[in-house]
Amino acid sequence: MYTVMVTGGLGSGKSMVCEMLGAHGACSLDLDGIAHNLLENDTQMIDELTDEFGEVILDEAGNIDPKRLAAVAFSDDASTQALDDITHPRIMKVASDYLSDVHCSPQSAAPVQVVEVPLLTQYPDFARLADSIISVTAPSELRLARAIARGMDPLDATRRISLQATDAERNEIADDIIDNSGTSDELQEAVDAWWAAHEEAFHG
Repeated sequence: MYTVMVTGGLGSGKSMVCEMLGAHGACSLDLDGIAHNLLENDTQMIDELTDEFGEVILDEAGNIDPKRLAAVAFSDDASTQALDDITHPRIMKVASDYLSDVHCSPQSAAPVQVVEVPLLTQYPDFARLADSIISVTAPSELRLARAIARGMDPLDATRRISLQATDAERNEIADDIIDNSGTSDELQEAVDAWWAAHEEAFHG
C-alpha cells in the first residue's frame, strides 16, 4: 500500500488535506486513536504519566482523563515536552509496526494510506516509512486566526505555534508542498492535482 504522510503546523489545514485524500479513496491511520488506546491500556505509560503529572489527571475510576491530562500537560513548555517524551515514542512505535506490517495486521484494500503527523520532523525514522510526504503550509498569522476561530485560546494557540517546527523545517523533509493560504476550493484543486500526479505510483 502506498503511504503518504501529511504534516503541517497548527491551523495549516492538514486535517482537511487528509479528508480530501480520503474522499479520493485513501484510508487513514489514526494516530489520535492509537494515543487514546494507549492511554486506556498501556499500564507502563499510565504509571509514567501519573508519576509525572500527579493523580489530578485521573478520573473517579482511576483512569486517565484526556481533558484533565491536557489541562496540566499544556500548562507550560516543560510539561508539554514531558508529555511528548512519554507518549510520542510509544505512538510512533505502534504506528511503525502497523505500517511495517510487523504483526501481520490486516491492511485495507484502499490503494493509499494517509497518516496525519504534526510532529513528523521530530521522527525521521517514522518519516522513512512514507512513500511520499506532503507539507501543508500557510502563514502563521492565518493559522493563528483559524485556531482561534475554532475555539482555541489565543495565548495557547500562539504558544503552541511557537513551539512547533517551522514551515521551512517541514518543507525540507517533504516531497510535495501544498499551500493552504487560499480558499477551500483552491485547496481541493491542489489535492486533486497531487492525487492525479501520483496515481500511477499507487498501483506500481
